[in-house]
Amino acid sequence: MANIRKKFDFEGFEKRLDSLKDLNVFIIGDCVIDQYAFVEPKGRAMKDPILSTRFKSEESYAGGVLAVANHISSYVAKSKLVTLIGDQNSHLNFIKNSLSQNIELKSFVKENSPTTIKRRYIDYNRGNKLFKVEHMNDLPISNKLSHEIENYLCGELPKYDLVITLDYDHGFMNKDIRKILQEKSKFLSLNSQVNSANIGYNYVTKYQHAEFITMNDQELRLPLMMKFENFEEVICKFHEKFKHNNFLVTLGKEGCIFHKDGINYTSPILTEKLVDTVGAGDAVFAIMSLFAYSKLDNESMPFIANCIGGIGANILGNKEFVTKDKLLNFIRKI
Repeated sequence: MANIRKKFDFEGFEKRLDSLKDLNVFIIGDCVIDQYAFVEPKGRAMKDPILSTRFKSEESYAGGVLAVANHISSYVAKSKLVTLIGDQNSHLNFIKNSLSQNIELKSFVKENSPTTIKRRYIDYNRGNKLFKVEHMNDLPISNKLSHEIENYLCGELPKYDLVITLDYDHGFMNKDIRKILQEKSKFLSLNSQVNSANIGYNYVTKYQHAEFITMNDQELRLPLMMKFENFEEVICKFHEKFKHNNFLVTLGKEGCIFHKDGINYTSPILTEKLVDTVGAGDAVFAIMSLFAYSKLDNESMPFIANCIGGIGANILGNKEFVTKDKLLNFIRKI
């Protein structure tokens, strides 16, 4: 922290934050509603080898690309959000009410599908996650709907400075949509997530081009099949093989590494307190996309990413956003 304090220009950073408000941002990706059901474990059921619990309460949060849009809403004056909802249990009113007022929503509807819901059951007393139930249809969208989305993107993408794409592989993105995103975006920021529903099928290698990428250590290692090698070696191989030259790798308690022009810049975590890691990576991706576009200096990139991650990891799910004021206050405090 002493070294960072000597180098980091806080007033200059505040001015940079102010300059972001005029960015024209387009956000596209998978919609997720995160539900948290709080239960009180009672013990093993008498007739079945399962955990018996008593329901206490529940909360719902706007997750996935909805959270990404909310995270950047205090940094930019306005943005457009494009996502996919289901025709069954669309939760459209919840989605609209969950978004900040300066976000313009454009939703496409997938037939015979629910809007994706991820419901986590939480130990009310200890805060531990017990298990998760997912409601989704991750089959590919129809050709008709795909053509509709493609035509829309061809007309819209050239209007925007920055395109932020969150790809969960939950039945929205396909090769044609990915192709248009890469061809029509002036600056494409990408997170192609590996999760329990798509592991082995949604590597970042589905995209041949992006100006900025964020990923975690598994998303970096899996397409290279490098399970045990050290991070420096893996990052070097990723850069060499896939030609990406501007990316951030989050490493959990090990902090993060920012790679630019063949050089790695590292930063450690800045808090040891942890509430929930769900959504923290999306917060880092969302806000760091703005700084990547605005060319924040290379040494500050991993530092700011860990500030955002430190705030995000101490928020339950996507209950709150990493606002501009929260980020500034966090930096001041440390």
